[in-house]
Amino acid sequence: MSLPANILCLGAAHFDRTMQCLNPFVPAASNPVKTLHRKPGGVGRNIAVHLRLLGCNVGMAGAVGRDGDGGQIVQSLSEIGIDTRLLDRLPGQHTPGYTAILNTEGDLALGLMDAETYDSLTIEHFQSRLGQLKKWDWWVADANLPVETLAWLSRNKGAIPFCAATVSPFKADRWKEIIGDVDLLIANRIESEILTGQNVGSQEDAVKAAGILHHKGTPQVIITLGAQGVVTLNRGDVAFWAPLPTRLVDANGAGDAFFAGFTAAAASKPGDFDYAVSRGLAMASLTAETHGTTVWDLNVQTVEERAKQAVKQAL
Repeated sequence: MSLPANILCLGAAHFDRTMQCLNPFVPAASNPVKTLHRKPGGVGRNIAVHLRLLGCNVGMAGAVGRDGDGGQIVQSLSEIGIDTRLLDRLPGQHTPGYTAILNTEGDLALGLMDAETYDSLTIEHFQSRLGQLKKWDWWVADANLPVETLAWLSRNKGAIPFCAATVSPFKADRWKEIIGDVDLLIANRIESEILTGQNVGSQEDAVKAAGILHHKGTPQVIITLGAQGVVTLNRGDVAFWAPLPTRLVDANGAGDAFFAGFTAAAASKPGDFDYAVSRGLAMASLTAETHGTTVWDLNVQTVEERAKQAVKQAL
């Protein structure tokens, strides 16, 4: 039986508010909505929570404000056993927030992010904490961190696997100059376009983009294509994976869930890339069937059963 993986997530922990349009979404107009929930979120936090629910030992490094929201986030993570000693409550800062507007089908129509506090996560902030960071076996960093900080982490990771979460098309660019120092990159279609400068509209385009990123030095690249599936490249082995059968409720957070499922499996069974991809697909599917970004009633057996439906097509 493998030991629990020890994974540190570096990046965003804030509050998400999710609303869904009652009518087809219209840009630059007032859209009637219903509020689905207001819950703790953030890419780093979302990945950390699912990692913990999957049985990993997990730490969270980042910053929140010294306000009620920040206190609630730290408490909610601590209550499920996530190490929050590197999640600082900064004086004079407010806790960031993300608002997701879903269309009538449950897909994201508009996302609004207030992330100014994350600019405080500078090299200086982490420098004195490097010893604590290096106590973890894996690092998962999201692009809510400043570009200089991501570069510093990539230079100081040593032998620790460094996994890149792109967050959004706007922030994916922060990985561009250091992509060769990343051990694992997971990006969606638009984010992969930002990182390669190539159009990614099809499976064939995704294969080319993955090849470009691999040539830049990233050994493992995964490009998610939503309902079209996933293209993977593992040290030259290229494959396509169809999405698993899913009863879509809310696609928000499915990408973070894929990241958590993949990373938990990769850390527990090093070297078994296909095993990790299937668990990532299972987690994305289960999360898309849930309101919000977290499957709170998650159990490993459910993930294993869903993962059995994954099919790899070598390219």
